[in-house]
Amino acid sequence: MQEQAEVIRDYMIPFSDYPKVNHNVTLEEAVNMMHSTAKTKGYRWIVVMNDDKKIAGFLTLRSVFEAFSNLAPKAGGWLGVFNYARPGLFYWEGVQLIKDTPLKKCIRPLVEVHVHENDPPAKAAEIIIKRRITIVPVVDDQNEVIGIVRPVDLLPFIKRLFDNAPAQ
Repeated sequence: MQEQAEVIRDYMIPFSDYPKVNHNVTLEEAVNMMHSTAKTKGYRWIVVMNDDKKIAGFLTLRSVFEAFSNLAPKAGGWLGVFNYARPGLFYWEGVQLIKDTPLKKCIRPLVEVHVHENDPPAKAAEIIIKRRITIVPVVDDQNEVIGIVRPVDLLPFIKRLFDNAPAQ
């Protein structure tokens, strides 16, 4: 019996499984969702959709930290947010400015790249390496996003490559 070739569809996470928010929600709302889904599903980023229900970008933990770094100077710098004299306390005005920021000002924009659900897993790996990205949308024949593939999703593929490599 001939073995069926592996395709990205075998490794992707269905798009419906990932949390999504509109790009107009606040950073606070998105961070609360990210925190909740990290605890329940282990996902550490959120898909951000524009008003046309298309992917606008992704909110990652890195982009949350970058948002703090970029917005802190407007709040008086990191000292305008964190009260170093009393650890665990924050300056309300600085935190309010950051948490009320619309998500569209904080996201990592979508890189115009994707893989087709029937592409080999190696194609996604190549894109991840060459583009230095960690989130690749997976599309169907109608060019609709049906899933997401990340490096960790390809780990079983890589393990099988090692397992099937001839011994030396």
